[in-house]
Amino acid sequence: MLGFLAIGYFFLRFWQKTRDSLFAVFAAAFWVLALERVLLLATATNLQGDSAAQELRPYIYLIRFFAFMLIIAAFLLKNRRAR
Repeated sequence: MLGFLAIGYFFLRFWQKTRDSLFAVFAAAFWVLALERVLLLATATNLQGDSAAQELRPYIYLIRFFAFMLIIAAFLLKNRRAR
C-alpha cells in the first residue's frame, strides 16, 4: 500500500512539472490501488467469523479493475491526442 502511495506521489510530481494528464491519471490510479489494498486488509482481519466481510471481499477487486481501466483510458486518450 505504501508503495502505491509513493508511486502515485511520484507521478503527481511529474504531472506538476509537465501538466501532462497521463501522469495525473497514473497518480490517481495508483492511489486507487492503495485504497484497494487498505480495504482488502480491513476485510481480511474480520474473516474468521464475519460472513459479511467474506461476501464483500470479491467486490473489492472491482476497485482494482477501476484502477486498471483508468490506466487504459489514459493510454487511449494520450494516443488519440497525439494524432
